[in-house]
Amino acid sequence: MEVSQGASHVYGIDRHTLCLAAVAGNPARSRFVLGTLGINEPSEIHLVDFDSDENTLSSLVYTHSCGVRALAAVPWNAAHLVVVNNGSLAPASRLVELVELPDAPEGPLTGQGAAEPGVRVVAALECTDLQMPHSAACHPTAPRVAVAAAGGVQIWDVAAAAATPTHAIHAARHAMADVQAVAWHPTAPAQLSTADGSCVRSWDTRADPRNAQTLAIEHAHGGTARALDYNPTLPYVLASGGDDGAVRLWDARAPASPLMQIANHTHWVYSLAFNPNHDQLVLSAGADGLVNLESVVSVSSAHVVAGLEHRLSDAELQADRESDAAGSLADESEPAVDGLVAQYDDHETSVYAAAWSPADPWVFASLSFDGRLVINTVPLEEKYKILL
Repeated sequence: MEVSQGASHVYGIDRHTLCLAAVAGNPARSRFVLGTLGINEPSEIHLVDFDSDENTLSSLVYTHSCGVRALAAVPWNAAHLVVVNNGSLAPASRLVELVELPDAPEGPLTGQGAAEPGVRVVAALECTDLQMPHSAACHPTAPRVAVAAAGGVQIWDVAAAAATPTHAIHAARHAMADVQAVAWHPTAPAQLSTADGSCVRSWDTRADPRNAQTLAIEHAHGGTARALDYNPTLPYVLASGGDDGAVRLWDARAPASPLMQIANHTHWVYSLAFNPNHDQLVLSAGADGLVNLESVVSVSSAHVVAGLEHRLSDAELQADRESDAAGSLADESEPAVDGLVAQYDDHETSVYAAAWSPADPWVFASLSFDGRLVINTVPLEEKYKILL
């Protein structure tokens, strides 16, 4: 069900949800996928399409038998997802699966929520060494999947309809707590980072497993670290979020203290995401029900290449000239600075995930436990500060 609330667009379902991902592959469509836990109701996977020109939402709903604890969109195949199934409903052989969402059209999703026959299982990612998988991440350029779990991290190479386990990071071997999150280095297919307990670590999977750890920030947070993301443009910059309500940015080359600390949440931080096109923008979401849009321009590529000017495309310039309000904003725009850009309180329960649209750099989505998906956009004032 869609409800428009000013600049926000809400897709609400009567299901419990923990996971959200942006679907790449179609440069003209902002698409997101969410999965339901399936505890007291049938499990579903929802593909949601946002048309920013028409300000409309459409969706397709796929049945799924096991309940979804976490999922990750597959960058190399827009129809595929990696799904971490609900361990209380799925057998051990189906804890992690590569699935396909069949028959999704390139244009608007005309199903309007009508149930599809179901997802198609492409391959099972066997994880006999893992206990209680928490999350999954796909490398943005290489066909590699990592799953974080209580027992560590398992990595697979995925080709066609087969998944081959290639590497494992065993928590017991490295005196790690439960691994809550995993994030791939954006350009190096063999490197990734993990969050366990209060610690943030980085790994090089080409090395001997006993010596694969390349970085350890022992007390990254005052409590459990639950969220990680790499700056897509400056891959030595890593963001973490934790139970202390803080978001911290780290330079992996000099991790003794954070580059920046942000304290605009009052409860646990569950999700972090750098904007893939404008890395001075960071989304965070947490148990306080808030989604925060932060500017971190002083530690972004915009600061590194401060001499370069960002220009609007011809189409955007023409559209702006036709809008008196937009023209006024452009005339009065000032350079972007660090700080809270906007705080969104569209949710009534904990927000477990936030994600940027791969198709539109100014569109993002957030998802709360009560099945509420909210689409928002970066404020025009901040957009002009970045582009002009």
